[in-house]
Order: sequence, then C-alpha cells, then structure tokens
Amino acid sequence: MPDVLQGIQNLLIYAGSFVVVLSVVVFVHEFGHFQVARWRGVAIDTFSIGFGKTLLGWRDKHGVQWKIGALPLGGYVKFADDADAMSTAPREKIQDPAELAEARKKGLFHAQPLSTRSMVVAAGPLTNFVFAVFAFAVVALIMGRDVTPMDQIPARIATVTEGSAADRAGLRPYDIVQVANGESIANFSELQSLVLASPDRPLVLQVQRGDQLITLNATPTPSTGEAGAPPAGQGMLGVRPLILQSERVIERIGLLESLGVGAQSTWGILDQTLGYLGAVFSGRESGNQIAGPLGIISVSGQVATSALTVDGGGWLDRLGVLALSLLSLAAVLSVAVGFVNLLPIPILDGGHLLFYGIEAVRGGRPLPPSAQEWAYRAGFAVMASLFLFATWNDITRLFPGAQ
Repeated sequence: MPDVLQGIQNLLIYAGSFVVVLSVVVFVHEFGHFQVARWRGVAIDTFSIGFGKTLLGWRDKHGVQWKIGALPLGGYVKFADDADAMSTAPREKIQDPAELAEARKKGLFHAQPLSTRSMVVAAGPLTNFVFAVFAFAVVALIMGRDVTPMDQIPARIATVTEGSAADRAGLRPYDIVQVANGESIANFSELQSLVLASPDRPLVLQVQRGDQLITLNATPTPSTGEAGAPPAGQGMLGVRPLILQSERVIERIGLLESLGVGAQSTWGILDQTLGYLGAVFSGRESGNQIAGPLGIISVSGQVATSALTVDGGGWLDRLGVLALSLLSLAAVLSVAVGFVNLLPIPILDGGHLLFYGIEAVRGGRPLPPSAQEWAYRAGFAVMASLFLFATWNDITRLFPGAQ
C-alpha cells in the first residue's frame, strides 16, 4: 500500500508540474499574439489554453471566449475570420477592394495590412523571449549569483548511479576522491577530466571515506552520447558532485544586473540550441537530445521532486524553492517554444512570416491558395515527424529496454 501511495504522489507531482510549466509558457506565447492583435484592432474570437473539450470557459466584455481545454499540450488565439485555430486561412476570401476595406475596419485579421499581420504573428515568439529574460532575472534577483570557487571544492560524491562504473567500484555518497592512478585530484573538475579521457581504462582511486583512506578500482564506461551524457565514446563514472551548503558563496545582485543575467541566460540557451542543431545537421552530433512531451514531463517532475525534498527549512521554504525551480524551467522551455515557433515551417509562426515575406516580395500578392494548402500539409507532416522522433527519444531515455 505505501508503494501505491508513493506512486500516486509521484504521478501527481510529475503531472501537476508539467501542466503548470507548460500552461505558463503557452499562456505567455498566446498572450503575446492576443495583446498585439488587440492593440492593432484585430477582432478576436477565442483565447484557449489547451485543446479538446472545454473544462472552463467564459466570454469577456469584448466578446472574446476564454477557455481551458482538457488536453494541456498547447493553445491558440482564434481570430474572428479564421477558418481554423492555426489561422492558416480566412473563412471567406475577399477580393473586392471595397469589401476588403470594410473587413479591415471590422478588424478581420486576414484583411489587415501586411505589417499588422506580421506584428501579431511575431509577437508570440518574441514574448516568449521577453518572459524568459524576466523570469531568469527574478530567479537571479531572489537567489543571487553562485560564485562558489569550484576549484577549491574537493571531489566529493553526491550521488552514485545504480549499475554505473562507480556503483560497481563501490563508491558511495560523501566519498572524496583524492588520488586517481597516482595523480592528485584537487577538485571534481579534475576527476571529471580524467574520467572523460579514460573510457574502458581501469582507474585506481584513493578515496577518503570518513576517517578512512581506501583504495577502489573503477573502469569508466564509454558514453553512448544520449541526452545529458558526455559525447559518445568518452568515459562515464556515474557520479555527481556534492557541494556543502557551508561551501557555497552567493553574491547578491541588483535589479539592473539581474536583468543582464536574464538576457545572458536567454541568449546562452539560444546560442547552445543553434550550435547543437548545426552539429546535428553537419553530422557531428546525433539528434537524441531532442525531447518531446514525455521528456518535459520527466524533467518537470524531477525538478519538482528535487525542490520538495530539499534539506532544511519547512514547507513554506520548500514551496518557495519549488516556485523558483519551476519558474527557471518555464524560462528554459519558453526560449525553446519561441525558437521553434520561429522556424520557417508552415503551420508555425515562422511559416506564416515566411508567407508574408513572399507576399511582400510579390508586391502584396499572396501565394495561390493551392500552393499554401500544399505547404501547410508539408509543414504538418514535418511537425508530426518531429513529434514522433522526439517521443521516441523520450521513450528510449525513460525506458532503455524499448530500444
């Protein structure tokens, strides 16, 4: 029975944290579209978080239907003249100049000038980036900057992965590795560098365990290059570093500096993402780090569990850590959502912007409806393929035996 209760608790934590984080990110994205559309006088029909059956809904004084759907995997803003929730086409094509001018006055989205449509579409991803900057800034302002001198922290073990090379060698949490193959190990980075360079190579470790100095033999296993692991072929021991609270050095920062940290963190994620995708397309990296919904559920659940089980403090302290941890995760995911939506794939915001660019080049004449329809079909096929690929990555990471 305790195992069942523990399982239910874990399910609630993982599902709840996933829904909260994704809903925040989706709301931010769609609110960007919504606010700019309202500013530009575009008539809005629906603002939805989630898809499917409406769990909760109301209509505001402007006639906008606000709703929460049963499937929390996205959202949309539907304009008054949209044929579908993706704004791929108007319900009725207007050709007559007089009717077009009247439709523009009514605020029909597809009758708006190219500049207005472009601003509304671009606002979603850009709002994701702005949110990420401010979210990272809030976390930095509250938590401060960690300036712990890592080169002065000994190679102390926090966790040992079950079945790993470290586990087989007999390493335990709180062990401190002092010597490896006769070389003095001053900190965890030195241990990590040696392990990475030693796949399938035996290491003789001298380890301080309490008041004892013991000798253990460990043989790092070669990495397969999966997400979160070193590049393929490098050595892995299966341990994480432990920094005691008394060793941490936190530097408090001001508001302006925190905004700089937020901008730097946001750009760092974008730069890392672009570098990784470039390496994938050039064949230097595999695509196994691309995650889908299952991966997000796993990460959000792990973040929430770690925050709720942090040592020291009461429940209010833990809830505070949980809120900041989920805010950080939402910021990371917001950058990813903003970036993906700017890709020039039809059905995404970037695809709409691509069509608008073509329309501008063609002197205000959009692509023929048939060409747009085929492009949207191709875009849907690409996104469906990426979704399946990412889900397969999630399954192979969470259930290695499925490979």
